[in-house]
Amino acid sequence: MAARLIFPSLLNLPANVKYLSTSLAFILLTGLPSLPVTPLRGQGVTVEVSTLPRVGVSISGSLGGGVTAIVSADLKRTGMISPVSGGSGDFLATGDAGDSGVTGRLVNKRTGTDVFNQTFTGKGRAAAHQFSDAITEAVTGLPGFAASKLAFIANPGGSKELYLADMDGFNARAITHDGTICASPSLSHDGAKLAYTSYKSGYPDVYVIDLGSGSRTRIAFFPGINSGPDFSPDGSQIALTLSKDGNPEIYTMTTDGGSLTRITRTRGSETSPSWSPTGDRLVYSSDDRGSPQLFVSSASGVSDMDHLVTGNSYCTKPDWSPDGKSIAFTTRIGGQFQIGVFNVASRTAQLISGGGGQDPSWTRDSRHLVYSNNGRLHLLDTVSRQSLPIETSVSGCGEPTVSR
Repeated sequence: MAARLIFPSLLNLPANVKYLSTSLAFILLTGLPSLPVTPLRGQGVTVEVSTLPRVGVSISGSLGGGVTAIVSADLKRTGMISPVSGGSGDFLATGDAGDSGVTGRLVNKRTGTDVFNQTFTGKGRAAAHQFSDAITEAVTGLPGFAASKLAFIANPGGSKELYLADMDGFNARAITHDGTICASPSLSHDGAKLAYTSYKSGYPDVYVIDLGSGSRTRIAFFPGINSGPDFSPDGSQIALTLSKDGNPEIYTMTTDGGSLTRITRTRGSETSPSWSPTGDRLVYSSDDRGSPQLFVSSASGVSDMDHLVTGNSYCTKPDWSPDGKSIAFTTRIGGQFQIGVFNVASRTAQLISGGGGQDPSWTRDSRHLVYSNNGRLHLLDTVSRQSLPIETSVSGCGEPTVSR
């Protein structure tokens, strides 16, 4: 079936209509549920605008003020909840925050009943992010992503090193100090391990870091290219690009560097593999037909290639959403990199960025993407098309990856 890449022209629409047009277009494309809406009338046009559920946030205790601010910021960042102060709102989030964690409670003010009442362990920010995610899921039905980890490449000192941070950009810290080039990081879904490409040996090899112990293992160091690792959903395997047999091809291997399986066999170059959430398929970029295009193959090594027609001649860096419905990718239009999304069911693609972007990585709710643009990281709501900067303490950021 033919596919279309749609480039909506919204320049002449009023702001409310522009927001609605993009939101409804993407809802129709992805099948995501819409939020409650109320009519807005003006300028002779009747439109529908989103009414976000309001959550009052008031946390007491020795760390209450800081946790209140963190939770409110997390909820606002979702684009699906409006945090309010005090006891107002449709829901009320209260609790006690101290050095041992946060005891949090969410009340549905319409019914007067507790939605949940539980303890989130960890100090300060970690417990606050967990509380935020519980609120987000209870109110919207989608998993929150505030407690996820964010890894990326940055070059504040000239070399490209690997960094790890919270999803809001706080606590950014260098994981490598190699003084060379690191690239293509991939966090395991549970956030416990990080795979990446490094030129530490003078050649592109793939390493895996255990973030708990800090231990680092070089798992792929074949002659030629070893790059672009991506963890399988269960964390037992890694898909990557190797050129040990000639052209750069896609392979899978266990995370300890064993049991190698070749996936592709073409005359072109295959790069940037990403696993389906079920772990049985891989999407990747291939220039076997000329320019880089997206393809899907079985992860078992069975020879098959399904071409994902996006309507654009340059498509790289795909990332399969956790719900399996969408594949985000980098495309190039008029010399500028942009973010596109391919709908797996309808086999149609749509441009969702407006001001440039590349290297998209889904959050666990399959609605938001983290991407890079001009050395900065951004969070994109693919429904509202609103993009927020992720402020970090380092410069020259790119190639983000998010734990799920």
